[in-house]
Amino acid sequence: MGRARASSKPSEKLTGRREPRLATEPLRRLTRKTTDGYSVIDFANGVLGEPLLPWQEEAVIRGLELNPDGTYRFRVVIILVARQNGKTHLSRVVTLWKLFVGGARLVLGVGQDVSLAREVWTASQDTIRDVPELSAELDKVSARNGDEWLRLTSGARYKISAANRSAGRGLSVDHLNFDEIRQQRDWLAWSALSKTTNARPSAQVWCISNAGDDESVVLNHLRDAALAGADPSICILEWSGPDGCDLDDPAAWAQANPGLGHTVSEQAIRSALGTDPPAVFRTEVLCQRVDSLDSAVDLTAWKDCRDPAGNLDSLRDRVAACIDVAPDGQHVTLTAAAQLDDGRVRVEPVAAWSSTREARAQLAVLLDQIRPRVVAWYPSGPAAALAPILRPSKPQRDRTYLELKGGDVTAACMGLADLVTARRILHPGDGLQDAHVAGAQKLHQGDGWRFERRGGGHCDAAYSAAGAVYAALTVPVKPRLRPQVIVSRRKAG
Repeated sequence: MGRARASSKPSEKLTGRREPRLATEPLRRLTRKTTDGYSVIDFANGVLGEPLLPWQEEAVIRGLELNPDGTYRFRVVIILVARQNGKTHLSRVVTLWKLFVGGARLVLGVGQDVSLAREVWTASQDTIRDVPELSAELDKVSARNGDEWLRLTSGARYKISAANRSAGRGLSVDHLNFDEIRQQRDWLAWSALSKTTNARPSAQVWCISNAGDDESVVLNHLRDAALAGADPSICILEWSGPDGCDLDDPAAWAQANPGLGHTVSEQAIRSALGTDPPAVFRTEVLCQRVDSLDSAVDLTAWKDCRDPAGNLDSLRDRVAACIDVAPDGQHVTLTAAAQLDDGRVRVEPVAAWSSTREARAQLAVLLDQIRPRVVAWYPSGPAAALAPILRPSKPQRDRTYLELKGGDVTAACMGLADLVTARRILHPGDGLQDAHVAGAQKLHQGDGWRFERRGGGHCDAAYSAAGAVYAALTVPVKPRLRPQVIVSRRKAG
């Protein structure tokens, strides 16, 4: 379930869905008296000459719903939609309507990278200059880096900034555009920016974004709150594929891509299906939350490699073990691996400790018990603290000691990822190992990459798995008359 099937024939012409799959329901029938959305549609058609797409019309009608007193029902509007469906156009039209019609005194556009906010700001300027009745109201533009804004003759301003802990402080904002809020990995920027609207009675924060991953803490919290109805001031409008849908389901494409047939072509989606890793396709094309946006290991394939019934009992004569230590020294993992007769490799966690002190007390005894033919570790990293055990002065005669340095580290990490993608790995589905593999991202070095601990977390279980698999595949397992200590001479890759 979830992988693309081998054959996926072109369907009849697909058209994106106007209605969001998940949405906050209106309190009453939405008419010209109960929402400002129709005014925005008229402005786009009659003034800008740039009509909204059907899904964009639905978004403004719902997002600008009014309370009986004329204030907006929602303080925060979360719009989730797949890539290339017209998010920038929607943001620009709403921003210009707020400035020229809606009475906003200050519009603030922010993004994780200020270039995201600048894209909408620059496009808005182009539109203003192209429409005579709008350009007549343009007073001044400042394009100085770090101080970018435009001002109308009415005094209304549109300013942009990077989304950080100091953005917006001292400002009272009527409309806040928060681009790609999925990129917010902590609450610092949101805490600063969301408070800029507190003093304005009809202020809104519009967050138009694609789906994120487990580290998209702000987006995930707001989405969960909206779906649960925990905060009635938050509106959720989500165009996304249903949970668990197949990657090649045309109905899911149409639901997640409301611009399909307008700004997005079916052929473009099919091309992405054939070239994107599953996690990338899910978040970018199906607008579905994934574990990680840039996992070093294909997590769908990793799940497919799960084999809880298997073990290493019949492979004792060829077991390789590898140990790794987290950079903060607060986690240590020992993993074993062995190659099966059919060429696949089974990998299993053996032990985990919360400190090198705990590992030092048990490691030597544990290695004597499992008797691996190869013991591997990363001597240039934190595991060097365990060198006296991993590189004993009197090595055992039937054991090879493998130090993974430089290019071997890259080869181990990339090798594990490649074997997982090919479904040539078997693992028991251990929770710790699964978490560390899911948390590992790519740290690019030259033409290769190695694991990087995502968000400062631990991934020593992923490193030890990669080292164990590499050792199992590269070091001969036949009995040796003399112990060997192998030191990599490769340069860092």
